[in-house]
Amino acid sequence: MPFHYRNMAAVILAATLLMLAGCSSPAEKAQTSLSDIEELQTSVMESFTQLADLENRLQTEFEAALTEHESLSTLSDGSAEVHANIEERRELLETLSESNEEILSRHEEMLQIDNDEMPAEAFNGVLGSLDSVTESLDAFTESYGAQLDSEKTYFESLGQDEADYETFQDGIERVNDEMEGTWEIRRELDQAFVELEEARNMLNAQLEEEADE
Repeated sequence: MPFHYRNMAAVILAATLLMLAGCSSPAEKAQTSLSDIEELQTSVMESFTQLADLENRLQTEFEAALTEHESLSTLSDGSAEVHANIEERRELLETLSESNEEILSRHEEMLQIDNDEMPAEAFNGVLGSLDSVTESLDAFTESYGAQLDSEKTYFESLGQDEADYETFQDGIERVNDEMEGTWEIRRELDQAFVELEEARNMLNAQLEEEADE
């Protein structure tokens, strides 16, 4: 049977729910989930940093492919560094998808908590922010994956015998259009993470205040 990350996430969720069942209060359960969410958010940000580094390298790698091989054969046969760059970014998208599955699991954990004993507005704020983050992150990985497909097709087309200036120009425009759509989603995702951090901090602060009373 093929391995699926969703299956792994389900196992992790079940184990975590069992662990949380041993916590002495809903507040402790919530704080455990909030701590996990903070770590996952940090992991996502690290993946974005790595994506940015690879994107910054792409221009240099593309220029090298254009100048080092007059026939541009390395673009068509997949041996140019730009293709390795694309695959590295695909791997990062897989990492982001796994992180999103984990965030969804933490969301599910929090839904199991007795919210009658939670600060209602702050607790619901976290749940709503988690919804926004997971939806935006899913949309981002899907859009970015399509962008990578366009980049790969474009680079390969430049190495074909029939490639000309129009091939070059039209391909750039298509990829740029894809990128603009992707980064519009990224801007929404960044805002969703800001709101999640604010919601987490608010709930944590209120839970700590209640614990001190």
